[in-house]
Amino acid sequence: MWFKVDFTSHVPVYKQIKEKLKLLILTGELKPGDFVPSIRTLADDLRVNVNTVARAYRELAMEGVLEPVRGEGYLVRQLNGENFMRSSIENFIDAVERCKVVGIGIERLVSLLKEIYGRRDDGSEREELGEEL
Repeated sequence: MWFKVDFTSHVPVYKQIKEKLKLLILTGELKPGDFVPSIRTLADDLRVNVNTVARAYRELAMEGVLEPVRGEGYLVRQLNGENFMRSSIENFIDAVERCKVVGIGIERLVSLLKEIYGRRDDGSEREELGEEL
């Protein structure tokens, strides 16, 4: 399985799939010319409805990130990394503003940021103190 979706999140599953695929492209794990898994395969792997994956792929195709290839599947085209990062920052700002409204203090947010950035990419804690947060 390439990634997981969070069924408890307020973010719709199809949007999570879109964002995860964009992140895989941005990090170079998926490159232009690569095929993404078929709709049915990804739906089975993630245990979601095929229509959910189809919607994510369809929207990515409309954005120019994926290209449907008749009889083959969906091909990675390109991703505007700058737009993706800008969107991610805007989402972060919105989340911080919501935290502020509900009374979550800056100390707690900074603590959470340090915790998140202190993890390795695989989710495990960093073992050495010398590693950057």
